[in-house]
Amino acid sequence: MKRTAFVTVALVLLSFSAAPTLAQDAEEPFVGIGLGEHRLHFDSDDRDLVDVGREDEIGGHLRVGLIRPGYRIYGQWTLIRPSGYLVSSLTVNADALWFATPRLSVFGGVGGGAITLSWDGDNSFDTMPAVSLQGGVIYAVTRHVDVELGVRQMFTRLRTEPQGNGGEVDVDLDRLSIATAGVNLRF
Repeated sequence: MKRTAFVTVALVLLSFSAAPTLAQDAEEPFVGIGLGEHRLHFDSDDRDLVDVGREDEIGGHLRVGLIRPGYRIYGQWTLIRPSGYLVSSLTVNADALWFATPRLSVFGGVGGGAITLSWDGDNSFDTMPAVSLQGGVIYAVTRHVDVELGVRQMFTRLRTEPQGNGGEVDVDLDRLSIATAGVNLRF
């Protein structure tokens, strides 16, 4: 009986040591891509001249960073291209990592950068600083491939005047609520 218990414990420990894990003991660069649902929260001084409110749009992101024991640092570029305008953001982010299992990690963090908005037919663009809060889970599928699910809130005060409305209306982009799914490749 004791021998069976010892063999069982040894096999469990061996399987954990051979399983793919997140960077718990090493520094690893990573690159990631993903898609997400972006809820843009617009506001306007004059709601009669322009249709504003919430818009749900699909957008993509690209990440490049470094994952270390207990945290990760990365840059993220996001692009949202619905009809009528283009929104992009570039942020630098830092996330704390809490390891639930050798394969599963929970993360939470902050970021800062800029958001840019341009209207179709308008040669100019407006850019403002932005801050973000994010959280989610990362699952190590293999030694070098992770799947990530996350949520993010970006806050800004981007004021813009679309030329299509004669420049008479100020449109504000106050925040973005984002739910994403992505894949990270670690090197």
